[in-house]
Amino acid sequence: MTNIAINSPIGELEWVTIDGEGKEDLQGVMKYLVTVVLDGEAAEEFKTQADAYWEENKPKGATKAKTCGYYPHKVKNVDASKEAGEPVYDETGKIALQFKTNTKFPNGNAKTVKVFNSKGAEVSLMGKKIGNGSRGRVGGAMGIYNVNKASQGVTLYLNSVQLTKFVEYTGNSFDDISEDDEDSFDGVDDGMGGVEDTAEVERPRI
Repeated sequence: MTNIAINSPIGELEWVTIDGEGKEDLQGVMKYLVTVVLDGEAAEEFKTQADAYWEENKPKGATKAKTCGYYPHKVKNVDASKEAGEPVYDETGKIALQFKTNTKFPNGNAKTVKVFNSKGAEVSLMGKKIGNGSRGRVGGAMGIYNVNKASQGVTLYLNSVQLTKFVEYTGNSFDDISEDDEDSFDGVDDGMGGVEDTAEVERPRI
């Protein structure tokens, strides 16, 4: 079963953690994570690609994948959560792709997730963090995981992030974004090849 290099379609980025200690997974392993949210034609094309990859590379005897690397996208329903006394989430009709990688190599050296601007040039975010509402794509790989018969499917590996729109994560709010400037994100500080985002893109004030 061979991993294949992929670039995700351009979509909205959520819950980006690509520096620091990362986030702990269910097995206690620290990971860097990026979620890409897709809808419409881009979502259908990715689902077709991932499903085909599973069929071509699934473990011997496997039938249905637990997941093919994409999930229904959900958002928290604030009113329903208050009423229920616990989190309640609604599906949006979009799909979410979660790319991840260990924060360290097997030898203990730290991993670096590179960031590129829309022109394909590597940039530094100068300590700023990518917030929800940013747009871009992820460079990585698609592979098969095979824990046991009940846990088999497609996994997405994270290598790099290419931004077409940057919204800084500030902890509880987004920075002000100009509605008049439609240039693509060039970077906080001046790869992947250049890419044009067909959605409206805006330059952050930083």
